Amino acid sequence: MRKKNRKKYWVTKLLKLEGILDDQDKADTLLVWDGFKPAAMIELSYFPRSKFSRKEFHKKIDGLEKILQKLDLHYRLRINYPKRKKEVTHYSYVARNQKKLAEIIVADAEMNTKKRRLQVGVLLGYPMTAVRAFANGKTFNFKSLPSKISQKNELKFLNFRLSRHWKKEFGYLKKKTEAIKKITPELYRKIIKN
Repeated sequence: MRKKNRKKYWVTKLLKLEGILDDQDKADTLLVWDGFKPAAMIELSYFPRSKFSRKEFHKKIDGLEKILQKLDLHYRLRINYPKRKKEVTHYSYVARNQKKLAEIIVADAEMNTKKRRLQVGVLLGYPMTAVRAFANGKTFNFKSLPSKISQKNELKFLNFRLSRHWKKEFGYLKKKTEAIKKITPELYRKIIKN
């Protein structure tokens, strides 16, 4: 019980870490920790117009590293210093174990776009139908969803492209949403509100 409470302490620390991770990146990190996903890709970017100094930003990165270690997660952090919004983003990786971390690093470096999208999508735990559609450039237009579905809270947790099999993928989103709600109702409510 004491070990579980200690982990919850570090989950809370992650949730309170402001200014370097958006809510979706926090959710994905916690889904890796919980075992729902094998790996996650997160963005760590310092913008010149940030609310805090570069030194404060690096202190927050140090805090993130400590949290990831305490949650027994494996990671490789890459920090971006974009001067413009359209600059290429280098992602950081979080994984359940060293093997998955190595796999996602190799997959993301794949030069063949289709292969990269397939390998990365699988490692991020996305539904295979969505992964294949994205890799083949045949995604479903989100705006074509029935209005009854497009109003669902689960879509606030969508961070992959849907395929024509969106009904099946919506089932995955329901499970993902429930997993976040179980891990941290606070983050669930925050994402739903936005």
